[in-house]
Amino acid sequence: MADRTIVVIPARGRSTRFPRKNIALLAGRPLIDYSIQAALAASTIDGTYVSTDDHEISAIARDCGAEVPFLRPAELAGDRVTADEVVAHMIRGLRDKESKPIANVVLIQPTSPFVKAAHIDAAVQMLNTSPDLQSVTTMSPLDHRHHPYNLSFPTGNCTWEFFFPKERAESISRQSKPAAQKFCNLFAARTECFLTQGRFGTIKGYIELDPVFAWDIDYEWELVLAETLISRGFVDPRP
Repeated sequence: MADRTIVVIPARGRSTRFPRKNIALLAGRPLIDYSIQAALAASTIDGTYVSTDDHEISAIARDCGAEVPFLRPAELAGDRVTADEVVAHMIRGLRDKESKPIANVVLIQPTSPFVKAAHIDAAVQMLNTSPDLQSVTTMSPLDHRHHPYNLSFPTGNCTWEFFFPKERAESISRQSKPAAQKFCNLFAARTECFLTQGRFGTIKGYIELDPVFAWDIDYEWELVLAETLISRGFVDPRP
């Protein structure tokens, strides 16, 4: 039996900043539906799975076409649980339940509605054609204001310092700072990498995408702006 590549979408029921955000409606569709449809439309994907602890999310995910083979246990549904732990739990559960080999896993957060099937396929194809890589992540260029050299931390009593004062002093202009990137909308890795090292591993590849595809929804206002991006034609809602 040929090894498979699957997508895992973690969607817990409890969200403190934006309650029930994973199934909030974006342009008339549950937010989680966008990542599910992108995964279903990707030619390199053999299975689309949602990991959740929530019965309502499970039902909606199934209605959207994803598989929810089991519910996530409560100990994997807390704020401090990592996505890597959730993916590893799904991999082990599928191995026990289906006994089908899994070569690669693509992790997509349901809060990344602008992920496309083409992004998934490009990441998986890079993994398949680059045997030295352990993972492939989509990235977007970081804007100047959020460059690491411009970041700061509070030092107490309304004072602050730069994280990298020496580097910033040596690269004070926008043009002199080295290029920086931010995570975009998916993480693809070999299964054993997920199980032993997490989603990145040691040798990491990337695919650069337009920053609009990196839109992530943690707050309700970000959902409203996402709808504006769709309605104004900046993003095509189709997978």
